[in-house]
Amino acid sequence: MFFDDCPRFCDTSATAASLARLNLRHEAMIEPNRDILSGARVLDLASHDGRWSFAAHRAGATHVTGVEARRPLVQAARSNFAEYGVPSDRYKFVRGDLFEVLARRKFDVDVVMCLGFLYHTLRYGELLSGIMRTGARWLLLDTKVTTDTEPRIWVNVNRTGVQSHAAKDDMSHRRQAIAGWPSVPALRLMLDVYDFDVEGEYDWAGRLESRPDLTKAAAAYATGNRVTFRCRTR
Repeated sequence: MFFDDCPRFCDTSATAASLARLNLRHEAMIEPNRDILSGARVLDLASHDGRWSFAAHRAGATHVTGVEARRPLVQAARSNFAEYGVPSDRYKFVRGDLFEVLARRKFDVDVVMCLGFLYHTLRYGELLSGIMRTGARWLLLDTKVTTDTEPRIWVNVNRTGVQSHAAKDDMSHRRQAIAGWPSVPALRLMLDVYDFDVEGEYDWAGRLESRPDLTKAAAAYATGNRVTFRCRTR
């Protein structure tokens, strides 16, 4: 399994760092998308300790750029890539608020990965328009959702001091940030507005049905409260 061979990622972050969960998500988010990652220039939004940037690199990406707001996680990502011997010209990690980075920088990428971030914000229009402006042909998206069958968003609060929540930015106040979980219909509607077609959705129910022992490691996926999409720009 992928992360069995890369155990540093269990030590450089306190967020969802169990090998079982990491390996299962790699199976869902990276393995089915090797065809678009191989030879691609990849932008990894909210890149954390570089775990998915590294997975994209190992899947054949020619260059990976990670954007992460928290300094210790950027340092961890750089350290992890160096420790695993990735040439320095194959990656770059940018510390900064991803909305500001998307607004101010020009990117020339083929694939954008937004894995585990969308439900930490309500700034969906800024996020999706920023991704659209990168010119990427593909978007890999993994997010928590509600099981509501109507296009609705459940609003909640993130604690910015918690590593697994939204980072502090200009919109946060008193160490709190407003966030939201969209329903799948709401998510599909928003993607459509910004010219993204959902080309595929990972079959979490089918995967976990065949491996009930993994259900605990993927509880949100098992209940339909998390989805993994592969999207193509129109």
